[in-house]
Amino acid sequence: MVDILGIGNSGLVAAKKSLETTGHNITNVNTKGYSRQRVHQTTSNPINSSGIIQGTGVRVRGVNRNHNPFIEKRLQKSLSEESFSTDRYKELSQIENIFNEIDNGGLNNVMNKFYNAFRELSAQPDNETMRSVVRDTANLVAKDFNRIRDSLDGISRGIDQKIGGEISDINAVSANITKLNIRIANLEASGDQSGDLRDQRDLAVNQLAKSFQVHTYRDEKNNFIVSAKGVGTIIAGNQYQELAAAGASLSQSSSGMDGSIEVFFKERPSHKITPKFKSGRLASLIKVRNGDIRQLQSKADELAFDFGNSVNAIHSRGYVSRYLKPGPDGEVPNYDPKGKTIGVNFFEMAKTREGASRNLKLSAEVKKDISNIVTALSPNSPGDNRISLAISKLQHEKFMAGGTATIEEEFLKTVGNVGVKVGKAQLDSEQMMGMRVQVETVKERISGVSLDEETANMVRFQHAYDAAAKVMATANEMFETVLSIKR
Repeated sequence: MVDILGIGNSGLVAAKKSLETTGHNITNVNTKGYSRQRVHQTTSNPINSSGIIQGTGVRVRGVNRNHNPFIEKRLQKSLSEESFSTDRYKELSQIENIFNEIDNGGLNNVMNKFYNAFRELSAQPDNETMRSVVRDTANLVAKDFNRIRDSLDGISRGIDQKIGGEISDINAVSANITKLNIRIANLEASGDQSGDLRDQRDLAVNQLAKSFQVHTYRDEKNNFIVSAKGVGTIIAGNQYQELAAAGASLSQSSSGMDGSIEVFFKERPSHKITPKFKSGRLASLIKVRNGDIRQLQSKADELAFDFGNSVNAIHSRGYVSRYLKPGPDGEVPNYDPKGKTIGVNFFEMAKTREGASRNLKLSAEVKKDISNIVTALSPNSPGDNRISLAISKLQHEKFMAGGTATIEEEFLKTVGNVGVKVGKAQLDSEQMMGMRVQVETVKERISGVSLDEETANMVRFQHAYDAAAKVMATANEMFETVLSIKR
């Protein structure tokens, strides 16, 4: 009878633990990242009584969570790829807005107005109003080049700030995972269950996966390791390597801009790891800044440099549009009281392409006096329009891309490439989102809580508890019967 009481008691304990676990599942049905738990129970060790093998009840071995490590790794990869595509699409969409050629304010439209203004000036070379129009449209071209470069620089600087914020978030999550590793190890060392803490750790790792592609495993000492693909170990058991972000000089910059934010391990500041991250939000930001934006900055500089120099090359060959008094030898001097008479540049240009779109502006001579806008190839020739006509024809001259494209074709090609990249990034983002949702659905099917199932389990475990209690009550009645006989 004592054995029956023990068996009944073991049944009560197992049913009670199962009811507790079921209640825990139900209350966490809406908890993000929670994996439903199940009580693992086995039969107790049987005993040999008078030559008969006799069972001794049930034993609770532990509480296990329904978890599939393979699905978790797939989810981490999906989160990294989705974050990469989504953030790339967001940043490229900002860039696309800079090259807006739909309205009348785009660079291509403004350049066309500039060439048309010179074309109209060639028809009326002595018309001062047309000279003012030429100067105004040229100023618009220069300002639009400036706008494009400043906007690209602004997005790049904005990405710098986002990278800095991302590094701070990564360090905070890494510190949290390290603390969870310690708590999990301590609980499991004392034989307690750590399912809830493991769920929290999985959520934290998923947060890291949004920043970069992660790889998790256990080393030979059973430490939980989190590494960044292409970079190295970030977390090892109860320790983590803190990342840092700081501005770099122009010579050390990976974006081609002074003060560009670079990433490194805090303990190894000389070891730059900025371009090594794979997938995730961080890799996306770095790729857009160092790749897409840098290419567009270079292209804008190339367009501005070649455009300005092509105009200057023709403009500087002619004479200013005012009366020039010949010298004693009958030749017109190179200077008069107002300044240069020949060799006047229309635009102020740097000697190199770097930063040309940022610095393009009207020359001081043209800005000061519209008579310095050249139309004539010969001095004192009011009807001479050869210079202004030659400049207007630059619109259709193939002096870009090694003499294979006009400036309009090259610019529109650049705009088209941006549009293609944005479209592809949007498609990738939508596809990656679909894949992530699919993996989450599979995970939910494996690890998620079903209220119907848990309610049915509760009824089952409640009946098991009642039945175990009945066993103990019956054993107690039998014991009382034996005692009453002895009395």
